[in-house]
Order: sequence, then structure tokens, then C-alpha cells
Amino acid sequence: MNLTKILVGVVFLLFSINAHAFTTYIVKKGDTLITIAKKLNISPKLIKEANPNVNWLKIKPNDTIKIPFVVGGVAVELSKPNEEEKNKNKKPKNIYIIKKGDSLLKIAHTLNYSYKEIKKLNPNVDWSKIKPGQKILLPSKHLVAKKTPKPGEIGDGYYIVAKGDTLNSIAKRFGLTLEKLMQLNPGVGKIIRPGDLIVIPGDLAKKIMLSRKENLFIPPKYLLYSQVYKVKKGDTLWKIAKKFNTSIDIIKTINDIDGRYLRVGQVLFVPSLNLKESEKLKLRYSIIMQERHALIRYAERFIGAPYRFGGDSLKHGIDCSAFVQKIYAKFKIRLPRTAEEQYRVAGVPVSIKRLQPGDLLFFHTLNYARVTHVAIYIGNGKFIHAAGRRSGVKISHFSKYYWRRFVGAKRVLGIDTRYAYNRGRSG
Repeated sequence: MNLTKILVGVVFLLFSINAHAFTTYIVKKGDTLITIAKKLNISPKLIKEANPNVNWLKIKPNDTIKIPFVVGGVAVELSKPNEEEKNKNKKPKNIYIIKKGDSLLKIAHTLNYSYKEIKKLNPNVDWSKIKPGQKILLPSKHLVAKKTPKPGEIGDGYYIVAKGDTLNSIAKRFGLTLEKLMQLNPGVGKIIRPGDLIVIPGDLAKKIMLSRKENLFIPPKYLLYSQVYKVKKGDTLWKIAKKFNTSIDIIKTINDIDGRYLRVGQVLFVPSLNLKESEKLKLRYSIIMQERHALIRYAERFIGAPYRFGGDSLKHGIDCSAFVQKIYAKFKIRLPRTAEEQYRVAGVPVSIKRLQPGDLLFFHTLNYARVTHVAIYIGNGKFIHAAGRRSGVKISHFSKYYWRRFVGAKRVLGIDTRYAYNRGRSG
């Protein structure tokens, strides 16, 4: 048998096993596609097909090119693999394998996809029961550069954990129960770290982002029970309040409105029409609690202000009842002038066990009246008050001194009542 034919048969056998076998050629000075082909006694077409990415006008010495094997001057053309063979060992780029702690939103956020696109591609996947190792489809598009999430960031259905966050504090911030938050995040453990992604209700996240876009920055607790309303021509706060079966004060509080004028197209958040009575109470409670903490933060701004008996100036000197009166006036609540009158007519009595921030505490510190001193409770057994000439406005604890002189507590915030302004001197 002719040796050349035997070698050609062996080469064909090799190529049937490995269709991608090539020899290589190092380009020399003066080489071109034609000169290389002539030199190796092979068709230029075959060399060109074996090197689809080579620009033959720009080849230079020491470049490496692929050459089909040549036996006895006969060029052996590579057999082209069919599509099935080509894709056999190729890992599909649109498959994602679920990892521990993954959720639909976390995957979408991490890979910078829309969670709606992923959900649409996987209609039979129960996203509340996904497990590590499970495969899902991803949209067949190139990933765009993913921006680094910032702690505290709220996005389309997620919140990025910030320093000091706990699952409990996050649940409270968004007006959710811890149980509800855990249901939304089945793969999340008790320990969370800054940068972790926590799933929150999608509709709530959208309302938060809209409120920020409108420069409203409304507390999420309010938004949980609210819906969006755009002001129309002829609308007034009274008409909108009547339409949504709520009060003007609640609409003003939710949207931080001072005046009564609205503009056409203005975005407002109003209590949802389909709220249950229990949800209405939760919304009102959230608003009151927010006001309480806002009142305390405002009062603490004046720590160190000078004390003056009978004074009513935070700059030049103020006494206890005038201090309380001015703090509450900032929140549109009018109180009588003296501690005695405040105790007698303001708010409703509250037990010491049920104290909330913002409640008024009354003491008997001098003998000319039953109540001669008033303070604002701030929580954890502490209160803020205009204490006296030595320290001015300060924070104090319920020490033995104050316990012996404690008369009672009154709740003013959240109480629907009005107070007459009475002139007089405080104790």
C-alpha cells in the first residue's frame, strides 16, 4: 500500500476524533497569505478559514497562525463540527444556579436584571421555596456594569442593610412585623451585615422611591397604609380628606404640609380607601409616634438654654412651663402658661406604667401650689425640662428627689382637644 495513502488515512482518522487539531506556523519577515500557502503547498482558502480573526494585511514576524495538517503535499481540510457537537460542552450563559440565601430580588439586584424579566422567564418557579442548587433561566442579554449598593439604599423591592441594623429594627422602620419580614426573606439568618439585601414589599418600596423623588421623604410606616393621589383642579384638603374618609390633619402630617394651599398635579399620599379599622389605628399610631420622637428631638436642641423664673425666651431665659409651652407650640398644640394650669386642663391623665415620649410630668417642688414644675418625658426613665438657674434646660432621671415630688402625668399628643391661652406666672 502506498505510504502516502496510509498517512492520509491516519490523519483523516485523527481529524474525525479531534476536528480542532492544527499545526502552527510562525510568520517570518516578508510573509503574506499567498507566500505562506505556496511555501506549505496548501490552499490559501484553507489557511484563511482556519484563521478567521487574522488580518492578513497586518501580519508581522513572530505572529502565530494555524495551519491544517499537510501530508505528502496534500492539504487535509478540517471537518466542521455540527451545531450539536459545538454546543455539547458549552455551558449555557443564561442558566443561574441558586445559592444559599438567594431570593428573586437578590438575584435580580446582584446581576443587575429586572426581577420582572426573571420571573417571566421562569413561570413555574415558586420563588418562596427556591433551594440551593436549583437552576433558573436568566434573560439573554449582556450584563451592564453593576453599581455598588450603598448601605441604607432602598430599591425596587429591596433594602440594603446599614451599620447597626437588625431584622427587628428594619421591620419596625417599614411598619412590618418581624414574622412578615422573615417570610419575605426565607433564606436570611438572624445575623445580618452591612451590604446584605433584605426584601421588602414591592409596592411599599415603589411608594418610598416616589416620595423621595417628590422630595417628601415620608416615613415608610405612613406609606404602608397610604396610596398615591394627584391633586386635580378644584381640589382642597377638605375635599380630599372627605373623599378618602380621613382628616385634614392626617393628610397634612403624612405629607408634611404646613399651609392649606395645593397645586394641580401635586403628589399626595393619603390613607388607602380599603384600610381595615385595625390598619387605620396602626396608621394613626405610627403618625403619633413619629410626632412624639420629632417633638423630643426638637426639645433636645435647646439643652443648655438658660433658666429664668417667669421667663419665656429660649435665648435669654425661660422657665419650665414656658419651655413646655414653646415646644408644643412648634407642633401646633396650645398649652396654658403655668405648670398648675397645664396639669389642671391639658390632655388626659396617664399611668406611670404607660408613659410615652412626649407625655408631660408634673411635680410639687415649691409650697405655693400643688404643681410647681413640669417636664417632658423622653423615654427610659428620663425627661427634659428647664431645671433651674444652675443648669438651665437639661435631661434628668427619675431620681429619689423627683419620685418624692411626683404628682402625675398627662398625655397631650394624639388627644383631640384645644387649650385656651392663659397668662400667668409659672412655678
